[in-house]
Amino acid sequence: MRRLLSALAVVLVAAVAGLALNAWLGGSGDGAGARAQAGDPGALGAAAPAGGGSTDFTPGSAAADPGSGTAIVARGRRTTVAVYARPGNAASGASARARVRGKSDTDSGSAPGASAASARPVRQITRRTVDGKRLPVVFSVVQQRGAWLKVELPVRPNGGRGWVRLRDVTLARSDYRIEIRRRAHRLVLFEHGRVVLSARIAVGRAVSPTPTGSYFVADLLRPPDPRGFYGPYAFGLSAYSPVYTSFAGGDGQVGIHGTNTPSVLGSDVSHGCIRVANATITRLAKTVPLGTPVAIRG
Repeated sequence: MRRLLSALAVVLVAAVAGLALNAWLGGSGDGAGARAQAGDPGALGAAAPAGGGSTDFTPGSAAADPGSGTAIVARGRRTTVAVYARPGNAASGASARARVRGKSDTDSGSAPGASAASARPVRQITRRTVDGKRLPVVFSVVQQRGAWLKVELPVRPNGGRGWVRLRDVTLARSDYRIEIRRRAHRLVLFEHGRVVLSARIAVGRAVSPTPTGSYFVADLLRPPDPRGFYGPYAFGLSAYSPVYTSFAGGDGQVGIHGTNTPSVLGSDVSHGCIRVANATITRLAKTVPLGTPVAIRG
């Protein structure tokens, strides 16, 4: 469970596949690309699987349907994405910074039409570089208000939310969600609300528990040794350890990864990460897009 997995010399999966990104927001007219650029979630296409070669998001004609388990995903256009305490309104000092650290009060503020220039970012989310490869900045979208998006953040503290400008991100949808059941030691994958995978897992020990709450898939990394401790893939979540603020060179980020000791599955053995069989993490990496919701239950 480490933010950078620095000891493993991880490689970004998208770089391994070497596929070119598709600049989908360059579309014109009244097609799906133009409507998605205007912020219409109903025009969003499905995000590519995180391990499918490309992390680019392409538009389509299928409508997003929150009732069936579809989530909206935002990906930063640039190296750094500014996060605001409220949409289109000046946010100053410690008060603004306190708001963006948690869920409460981040949706208060001025009318949607307020000038973006009047807003002051309270933090910057920057793409991390691992072995010379840059990981995308990904958010889970909670709400749209005009030209602004309320999003869940991929950084500490757990459950933190803020606002980003629609023009700073591209949008897509994920038709999947993951549920982690700690006591039952099960990972359940849903597609459009239907169970498509149920797998045994290992979770954190009592002294280093896997944190409960609502999170999302923030990163996908590929360790150089698919038979090593982390297996062939590792998802980094927007969840962080309540015990470790730093761990083995990282910042205590909780992950879902494979294992070279499958005999531990079904037990509480980790420092907070969720371990699955290598076949399970491989399937997830080839199916689940970045930004997919992850609910960790007791």
